[in-house]
Amino acid sequence: AKCPRSERMGKAKGKKGKKSTDPQEPPHDPGWERAVEKGKWDRPAEALPDASQWPTWGALRERILTNAAEICITYTQSLRDAFPAEVVKLSPPNLRKVEFRGSPNLSQFVCSPVSSCPSLASVDLSSCNALQFVLIQSNKLEVLNLSRCPALGKALIQCKGLRTLNLEGCDTLHTLMLWSESLVELDLSSCKELRKLELYCPELVEDKIKMSKVRPLAAADDPKHKPIAGLLVENYNEQKRRAADAREVERQTSAPSSVIPSFTHMKV
Repeated sequence: AKCPRSERMGKAKGKKGKKSTDPQEPPHDPGWERAVEKGKWDRPAEALPDASQWPTWGALRERILTNAAEICITYTQSLRDAFPAEVVKLSPPNLRKVEFRGSPNLSQFVCSPVSSCPSLASVDLSSCNALQFVLIQSNKLEVLNLSRCPALGKALIQCKGLRTLNLEGCDTLHTLMLWSESLVELDLSSCKELRKLELYCPELVEDKIKMSKVRPLAAADDPKHKPIAGLLVENYNEQKRRAADAREVERQTSAPSSVIPSFTHMKV
């Protein structure tokens, strides 16, 4: 027996109306395209596209970050060491400003080698309570803010264009190695735990270095070692005298065409 016409039409509609089982790409966040257009990312890192949610989103994430001139993620619990490392690895060519201020779970920041992030001019890591280690190598960096980082113990900074370094409130900083051809002032008055300090800063003079105040000890205490701040100042003055003597000898003995740059070098 033949199927009635209505039954055949019902079967045909059923085949046409069958839904596809292929997965569909989730909708894009409108802010992603705006971030590319503006060259700025200022939302939490988890708001970026994630390749684990859709395969092609990894490339979209890279596009957002590599086009960024500014990356500003502040006062967020979710920012951890992996994200700054990702940014440095991508090394966005036009990135000028990085701001991770107030990130309580950031323990280190490394921007190295010197070719990484070649346009980077400003880094703000202030108020990062867990930040312990900073290493930055850059030819373009001019401003570095490490203020109010109470856990910061070691900072290695090789930035020949650095003009401003803020270390206010870095009470536990014990090691600072700094190379800069442009720095003219340095305030270390908050750094009361310094044990190792090396400065390679030809424009930095003694009068522009502020050290922490040392409270005098009673004579009965008879300390075996002088306070660290006093040692640093004495060492600095001695290095300065030696450098002056060396320059005088060089001036008298060297040929007129000989030019050897001198550096302010203080080492403890």
